Amino acid sequence: MNIAAFNLIFVTFFLSGCAALIYQLVWQRYLFTGLGVDIDSVTLIVSSFMLGIGIGGSVGGWLADRFPRKRLVIYAYAELLLSIFGAFSPLIFGGFQILGALGWPYAMVSGAAILLVLLPTVIMGSTLPLLTVYFDDAFENIGVSVGKLYFSNTLGAALGAWLSAWVLFPMWGLNNSAKIAASINILCFVCVLVAARLDVNSFETRKTIGGRG
Repeated sequence: MNIAAFNLIFVTFFLSGCAALIYQLVWQRYLFTGLGVDIDSVTLIVSSFMLGIGIGGSVGGWLADRFPRKRLVIYAYAELLLSIFGAFSPLIFGGFQILGALGWPYAMVSGAAILLVLLPTVIMGSTLPLLTVYFDDAFENIGVSVGKLYFSNTLGAALGAWLSAWVLFPMWGLNNSAKIAASINILCFVCVLVAARLDVNSFETRKTIGGRG
């Protein structure tokens, strides 16, 4: 595997984790306006995120097996989809506040919150297995692949949480914070496509050299 592509993907997954935590905190703030801020609403929101990521893990694993030569491209477009949803998420989640005013029962408001969160979190959850299987094929060491990917993504998530609390929310508010996260996803999309091209070129070069030998 091309070392430049390798490093670029790890940086991308770091940035992806950063964007994901910004989204989570932004969306939580919006959902609290409709659900209230108590232990029940916090549990519901966190559970919805975990459910979506879990489902996404299964979806990502299936996609990785079904399309072995397109794993990086699929991952790139997952980042693009997240950027689109993220850019419009202030409008989407902002409309969630209206449900309580319309007199919807708490159970229906809760169900709407779960559905809103599921789509983007399923996409988020699909990214790790896509990259894990891709790196496992390249290095034939699943433990190293998962460990390094999880480390970079979690480190990015920690940065995203810190930036949200101390920089983004105080200075730019929820709407602009979501747009900043969407911009990060677009950057990830571009970086992964570049990494995919670098890896293809590296493979073709090795194939040519091997053929000459």
